[in-house]
Order: sequence, then C-alpha cells, then structure tokens
Amino acid sequence: FRGQERKNLMETVFTYTRQNAIEDGVLVDISPTARQAGLKYPVAITERVNNTIGNIPPLYDHEDYYGRLWDFVWMCRNATRNSKGDTLFFQVVIHTENNLLKREIPITLKAICHGGDHREPVITIMFPDED
Repeated sequence: FRGQERKNLMETVFTYTRQNAIEDGVLVDISPTARQAGLKYPVAITERVNNTIGNIPPLYDHEDYYGRLWDFVWMCRNATRNSKGDTLFFQVVIHTENNLLKREIPITLKAICHGGDHREPVITIMFPDED
C-alpha cells in the first residue's frame, strides 16, 4: 500500500440503491396507494410483505390484493399519528385458513422512515425480523 493515497483505500466498490431493490423486486413501490391514504413520503414494502398481502386463501375469494394493500397502508398511516422517532410497529389483521377453518390473525409490521437514494425521506414497511 505504500505510495497509495489513503482516499483510494476507501472507494466504494458497489452501491445497492433503493431503486435497485425496487427494480429487482426486493421492494415493491406502493407510493400511489400510500399517498391516497395520507402518507406524504414514498413508501415501499418488502417482497415478503407483498407476498403476504397477495396470499389470499380460497375461502376469502371476496378479498383482493388492493383491498388488503389498503388495509396495510391505512393501519400504517394511523400508527404514524402517534409515532415519535423513525421506527414504528403496527398490526394488521389478515384472514387465513388452516384445514378449511377460517381464521383472523394479527400480524405485526415495522415501518421505518429513513433516507432514500438521495437522502430524501422514504418509508419502508417490513416484518419486524427484516431490515
């Protein structure tokens, strides 16, 4: 390393941006629905949350993806009213079925407000064990 400037040792090799994650499907941009619900910042959900929303049991064929998405966004928006800080937890009740038995189960989600690709405020909704 002799003779190299110190700054050369700290160069970024690769940056994986929020936009890259959206393009790859790791995150799903739901900003239009979030704006309708009253959230001011761009919002994305993780692939796992998206799959949970889309996994509608046959016994609940009256539900659809966008109705469930609205429930998730609306509950997040309501949780922001009393939040302090950049991370909040909220619950959404979803319908599931097990051996043809209908069930409603609450799931806990985490919303983080953080800096986006250009340090603008953005929100990401995920499960508590995701980051």
